[in-house]
Order: sequence, then structure tokens, then C-alpha cells
Amino acid sequence: MLRSAISVVAVAVALGAPSQAQAPAGGLHFQLLARTGIRLADVVWTGERILYVENTTNAVWSAPPAGKPLTPFASMPRQVEETRCRVSPGTHGWERGLIFCHAPGNTIYRITADGHSVTTFAKLPETATSDGALAFDYAGAFGYGLVAATGRSGAKNPAGGDIYVIDTAGAVRRVGHYSGPGGADEVEIAPARFGSAARSALLTVDAGPAGQLVAMSPAGKTRVLARLPDGPNPIAAIVPSALRGAAHAGLYLTDTLSMNAYVAPAADVQAYAGKVIVGSELKGLFWVIRPRGRGFEAVRIPTSLRGAKYNLEGIAYVSP
Repeated sequence: MLRSAISVVAVAVALGAPSQAQAPAGGLHFQLLARTGIRLADVVWTGERILYVENTTNAVWSAPPAGKPLTPFASMPRQVEETRCRVSPGTHGWERGLIFCHAPGNTIYRITADGHSVTTFAKLPETATSDGALAFDYAGAFGYGLVAATGRSGAKNPAGGDIYVIDTAGAVRRVGHYSGPGGADEVEIAPARFGSAARSALLTVDAGPAGQLVAMSPAGKTRVLARLPDGPNPIAAIVPSALRGAAHAGLYLTDTLSMNAYVAPAADVQAYAGKVIVGSELKGLFWVIRPRGRGFEAVRIPTSLRGAKYNLEGIAYVSP
């Protein structure tokens, strides 16, 4: 994938944004990291290795920083739809190295750093299938807890979902409800200097051919920051990560359809420091979300992705 192949396109599609916006320089030059041979649902950086989460089987695979070869790491009960995992930051009472995963049945699993033990950590009080949205609150607005969102993507799922916070003891507290159509594929915590939505929980609400980026405050109040012309899924706040990557820093991305993992170099991503990057699931479009005046704007980011169809499910930003 050549840098010269990237075309620069910028469209402001957010609420309150002007009809045109200046394109960010550079873009994201995704390069093939690994042909994994598994239906990828998520990708995680542990500080030393990459973990891949397999869709539906709920198997977790381990790989060195080069992205392959894959070796079995851990296994959770088989469930249809996505499971997403996050590694403990090792701060605010969270034991370093533990891996937490939100399964479609709304069980939060805890996996030890060596993968040998998989136990139930918490259970969200909902019965409908979810898309496994999960994030650690690094900014403190949600008590440095584990933030989980329920809901399922797609235009046929009008109900939206709920956000919960889980503390270090596994106690679950409901924060609030967000509306559909569709449901949250992923959740991320907004940067501390992200305008009026600073430190909020950001939800990529995927309604199929369209979607929204929704912010929920710690008090449970919601607002739409951007409306997007393709259902959003992967989201990453470009802030220093608790588990840094040094030479392996970058933006990691998974595609269920091709079973490929990709990475964009950290040098590309630094142009968007302090902002939020959102990708769409099926068309592989990317935007940078940034404050503008009293609102926000979504500006298309040029990328090296050239496929006609994707199923982008997992993303992880690893800072240098």
C-alpha cells in the first residue's frame, strides 16, 4: 500500500459544522500486519504482545509484535456476535496485566495475564445481545472504572442501549440510556481537552447504512456529536496509552471479512493527537472528530485502504 495512492478528501458532516472543512495533512497509511486466518473481532496490545479476539468462537490468540504467528491464548464460551477486550492499565486499583472482555451475552470475563484462567468478573443486567463495547476510563470522570455499553448494531435494532460502569470489585452501576436506531459497536473515553464532551463516553452507534457518534456524560445525559454516512464501528482516542508500544506504536485495525490485521505508523497518527478517530464498518471510511466552536465536526481522513467492502471491527491505538 503506497503513500502516493492516498487521495485527500475532507467532508464536514457533524452537527453545527460548516459544509466544508480543511483536510488533515498526511492521512493513515495502513499496511498489512498479518493474514490471521481467523474472523477477527478485536485487537489488543498487552505491552509486550498482540492479542486477537475471534468472532463467535470467542477464542483469544496471541502473537508477537510482528503480528504473527498466532498461538492459542485463552477461550471463552462460544457466543454469536463480537466480543471485545481491554487490558488493565495497572492503575487506580486495577491489577496490571489482567484482560477484561465484554461478551455478546453481557458477561464481563477476566483473563489472567498468562491466559491460563478465565473467570466471570461481572454480569450486566440485560438479556438482549450486545456488540461487546468496552473501555477503561483513563480520565476519571467515570471513577476510573471499566465502562461497558450494551446494544447491537444494525438498522433493525431501534432500541439503542445502556452504559454501565464496573469497579475493581466487579460491582455494576448503570449510568444512562442512549437512543437508536442501531446500537453501540464500541465505546471510548473522550480526551480531557475534547471541548464540551471532554472525558465523556463516546459511542459509535451503528445503524447500518448510517450512524452517529453519541457522547454520554457521567450524569447519563446524551448528545449527538456527529452523523455519519456509513455505520461507525472502530473508535480510538489519540491520547497516550497506559501500555505504550515504543517501536511497535501505531494504530492497529482488524477486518473480519478478509481476516487481516493492519497497522498505521505512529507518525501518521500524531497529526490527530488529542482528537478522536472513527472508522466505518462496511466502507472502511475514516474521520477525525474534533471540537469546532460550540459543536464538533467530522472530517474525512485519507487512507490507503482501497477495498470495496470491509467488516472493520477492532481498533487499538498504541502510543510511542
